[in-house]
Amino acid sequence: MREVVAAAGDLEQNPPVAWYRQVKEQKQQMEDVAQLFLGTRMQCAQCHHHPFEKWSQQDYYGFAAFFSNVSRKPSTFIGEETIFHKRGIAQTTNIRTKEAVMPTSLGGSALKLKPEQDPRHALAEWMSAKDNPFFAHTLVNRYWKHFFNRGLVEPEDDMRETNPPVNPELLSALAADFVKSGYDMKKLIRTIVTSTTYQLSAVPNTHNAKDRQNFSRYYPKRLNAEVLYDAVNTLLDVESKFAGQAPGTRAVALPDNSYNQSTYFLSVFGRPDSSSACECERTQEASLAQSLHLLNAADIQTQLSRDNGRADMLTKDNRPDDDKITDLYHIALSREPNADEVKFAHAHLDKKTTGKAGDEAFKGKKEAYEDILWALLNTKEFLFNH
Repeated sequence: MREVVAAAGDLEQNPPVAWYRQVKEQKQQMEDVAQLFLGTRMQCAQCHHHPFEKWSQQDYYGFAAFFSNVSRKPSTFIGEETIFHKRGIAQTTNIRTKEAVMPTSLGGSALKLKPEQDPRHALAEWMSAKDNPFFAHTLVNRYWKHFFNRGLVEPEDDMRETNPPVNPELLSALAADFVKSGYDMKKLIRTIVTSTTYQLSAVPNTHNAKDRQNFSRYYPKRLNAEVLYDAVNTLLDVESKFAGQAPGTRAVALPDNSYNQSTYFLSVFGRPDSSSACECERTQEASLAQSLHLLNAADIQTQLSRDNGRADMLTKDNRPDDDKITDLYHIALSREPNADEVKFAHAHLDKKTTGKAGDEAFKGKKEAYEDILWALLNTKEFLFNH
């Protein structure tokens, strides 16, 4: 968090300044930080006191003042900028009262900073303080949503008194443990994924079939666009290629949204454009275009049938078909195939090779493995966390 909020320098020296290169307006910087790291939407308070919450215009401009001295100048690299703190009194002006407002944390008092002090460092200190009432709760809630497809507070970036968590005790306990650990992300993730709640079945029973918010069962979640793209490439044994990136770079590691236009898969499966701080940009809605892409897209078909691809290598593999079928299920679904699935795969392999010899038998078997791969990547079990 601190690396982004207090970023300075140019992109070559300090990559986190990319956010300031993209988000240039002071009010947008403030609103994004509040929404992303504090789970608080401040937009309404810019023009008027929030009708249902405690945030006022004074709160809005006081928080915006933390970014009042962010300046930029041309970098030594052509077309780039250097972000720096401009020496001076950090303040902004309340457009209604016309009064100067000093940097003020949400719910706190105005800070008196020296001209040489970058107020963003003071903001980062306040945000990461153990007694901060927003930061830990917001991060915990975001990670909970990442794994469960729904936050303890939903939407995850709108934490307010009139939108309470479904389980406030759980959220507070997780946040307290997160702070105690020194904001250890690995420990937080370990706590969530080893919990009984995360291990619950997605199959509903008569008591929880209608539950949509209390986590009495696991809620199936379609893989995000980037994760699904990487999963397809892993299953088909394909090395991804993105312009300007090293061969094999995974979609989850792409630096920006420009690849959405060049890679249709990412666009059709809802990878966000990241034009705002709202997670609502990412869509999990199923569409006909998504189904058709997995069924018929030329790039999928090419990857299925290519030389030295997964199907080709399985055909050349001299191991028993049972072993190869089991390997496919391990890679695709992370489980053993059941007896019926093995029987069906064998039947399809036999159908494609019976009565053939030499190259024709090889071609038939390769087509059979292509069909099995194609069928697996179109199953709901492959497409969803469950």
